[in-house]
Amino acid sequence: MNRLIKAESYRLGKHISFLVICTVICGLIPVITAINYVGADLGTQLQQSGMMIMAIMMLYPPLFASVAGTLYDQGKLGYYEIMAGNSPFSIVFSKILTDGILFLALTFVTGCGYYIFAGFRWGLGSFDHVVGRLLLLIVALARVAFCSVLILLVVRKSKTGIVTCFMRFWIVDIMVFPFFTWLFGTIMKMPELGLHFSYMSLTNQLMIIITEPIDGMMIVHVLLGFVIEFALWYFIIDLGIRKRKIA
Repeated sequence: MNRLIKAESYRLGKHISFLVICTVICGLIPVITAINYVGADLGTQLQQSGMMIMAIMMLYPPLFASVAGTLYDQGKLGYYEIMAGNSPFSIVFSKILTDGILFLALTFVTGCGYYIFAGFRWGLGSFDHVVGRLLLLIVALARVAFCSVLILLVVRKSKTGIVTCFMRFWIVDIMVFPFFTWLFGTIMKMPELGLHFSYMSLTNQLMIIITEPIDGMMIVHVLLGFVIEFALWYFIIDLGIRKRKIA
């Protein structure tokens, strides 16, 4: 897997400037939204973090898919790795340990950098349980970054990956989970099941992690959501690679 990691790092390095510029532009969003709240404590400023959460869910995954999938469009990446006899595990985790880790780091720095500065500069205010919230936030952001890479590995085309990532991280979270929350919570009179569907939404998870009290069920949903979705996309990739080897 070391050779795959070195090769992926080399390929990724060709597009790092574009990726950094785009994420830095996205990172200006919390600064812009906080202009009228300069000097307020972190808890107060986080109440205006909705725009940053929307950017993380709507803009980052398609951006990551476009960068990770560039060489797939040239017909060079992925197929040769399969033909060389590399295992699905090696192929997937060589991408996660390069693309995925970089995407996670950029997401965390650009999405949280200003708020970390605000917390040190003007105090935490109502923002409590800092370490626990940060750990949950990293897991949730890792889900966005890692699963964006996995989705690209499933479709193996950057344009299709961009569309698929947008639908997964925006359409599903904004439409599908709220629909089932309403269906079970209001129509079918099953509020507990409706609450579970509400907690499945990664958008809601991010909002609760940074602005609302966190309970045990929320923690379980964040951790299990990451594990289950990662395992699901990995399983689909594994099947696709084995079929190509057989063919």
